[in-house]
Amino acid sequence: MKVAIIGAGPAGAHLAYELRVRGAEVDLYDAREAWEKPCGGGVTSKALADFPFLTTPDVARKLVRSVRLISAARRELTVPPRSDFAIFPRRELGQFLRVRAVTAGVRMRVDRVEKTARESGKWIIESASGLRNEVDLLVGADGASSVIRRRVGIRFGPEDFSYGLGWHLYRADNGKSAELSGQVDIRYLEKLGGYLWLFPRVDHHSYGIACGYREASPQEMKERLLAHIDSQDPLAARMIRAQAPGSHFYAAMIPSLGVTKWDRLRASRPLEGWALVGDAAGSVDPLTGEGIYYALLSAGLLARSIAGCFDHYEVIS
Repeated sequence: MKVAIIGAGPAGAHLAYELRVRGAEVDLYDAREAWEKPCGGGVTSKALADFPFLTTPDVARKLVRSVRLISAARRELTVPPRSDFAIFPRRELGQFLRVRAVTAGVRMRVDRVEKTARESGKWIIESASGLRNEVDLLVGADGASSVIRRRVGIRFGPEDFSYGLGWHLYRADNGKSAELSGQVDIRYLEKLGGYLWLFPRVDHHSYGIACGYREASPQEMKERLLAHIDSQDPLAARMIRAQAPGSHFYAAMIPSLGVTKWDRLRASRPLEGWALVGDAAGSVDPLTGEGIYYALLSAGLLARSIAGCFDHYEVIS
């Protein structure tokens, strides 16, 4: 079987590896090299337990010593994780997963896919470099705003998303950040269905906030997040407001599907030769926004289904 996977994030790269070791011929496409995706980078205990390759020393990560939960009413509870919980730099994690796939024999193509067409039972892939490829299976692993999802006729509406934004902050002196290097903050929001976070990374902090799409304006979200940062680390808040060097803003759409959408969602059509994984399939926890675990899980489920009975992916995913 020849497979083209569009998107080389965790879902796409892991699927490419799993399909290749099962004997498939796999082309993995992405328009750019591995990059620092706009998210917190949290990898939960269940992800580390279910996917042991994530514990490799080849990828730096920050282990979390404690998690502080803050309610909308400002009540606090600080607890140590029962098992390992880590924060990964997304560029490094993405690069590790790509190299793992390529080492297994996957063809990595840093090339933008311009056209996909179904012809005579095959998918024709045309890329910006002029490459033309004919495959048996097309997989969309191209994120929350997936182009492949739309091309195969699956639509998400505004109600199916959350919106997140925040800052990565690199500080030469680290200051108070050094003291918080092992602590995660999660604070739930007043009158909004979401939360904000402060995540330690290997060499910087990731500050973020997420809520339902259009539930609050980006400016309101920024001010809520900055107010919390200011209460914990005033210097960090001043650096962000001043757009100081080392302060990098990010924003992203996050799938957040409701029960009705899950009941009628399709993630594959074997007879049409396509499937979706990870964010492209909406495989994200709608309450927490956790995506890495479900990206890897959906990729593994699809690979096993293709090796056994493709139709089963639609049932178990």
